[in-house]
Amino acid sequence: MTRRSWPEVLAVTVFGTGFSPVAPATVASALTCVIFWFLPVALRWPWALLLIPACYGGVWLSTRAIDTFDVVTDSRFQKLRRPNPHKDDPDQVVIDEFIGQWITLLAVPQDISLPRKFLMFTAAFVVFRILDIVKPLGIEASQKLKGGWGIMADDVLAGLGSALLLVLASKLVTVLLP
Repeated sequence: MTRRSWPEVLAVTVFGTGFSPVAPATVASALTCVIFWFLPVALRWPWALLLIPACYGGVWLSTRAIDTFDVVTDSRFQKLRRPNPHKDDPDQVVIDEFIGQWITLLAVPQDISLPRKFLMFTAAFVVFRILDIVKPLGIEASQKLKGGWGIMADDVLAGLGSALLLVLASKLVTVLLP
């Protein structure tokens, strides 16, 4: 593993969640939901615009991290982990999940009751993880981009798709259950 500064490692692994022995991407997405639960200002205009430099920063950090982390091939959790499908997308690099989950959470209304907000955050987490894992509608093809662009693109697209699904589901629920 090449040496990187600790702030860079903390950022690209989303506070170390990328080192989780089981499902690091899911752990990073869950932590993202917790962060934005307690930091809802980042889900409102104009603070949500911080997402744009965060995406570019994620691409840069991901590109730098490709050769930094070893591909996990043997561990005591090997049966629980999926094999890393791409050497160019190390499991420890989960900043892309942070960005994709953030995009999804932008679809959660902030002026709703606490139980409904919890339900929406849970739905945002589940929908994003499903789209990130399944990668429908050409999302998987976006991983073929070079460097950090390939790492980030599929999660950004999964986040956009998840946000769209949440908005549509929310509108449908308000129509059916006024």
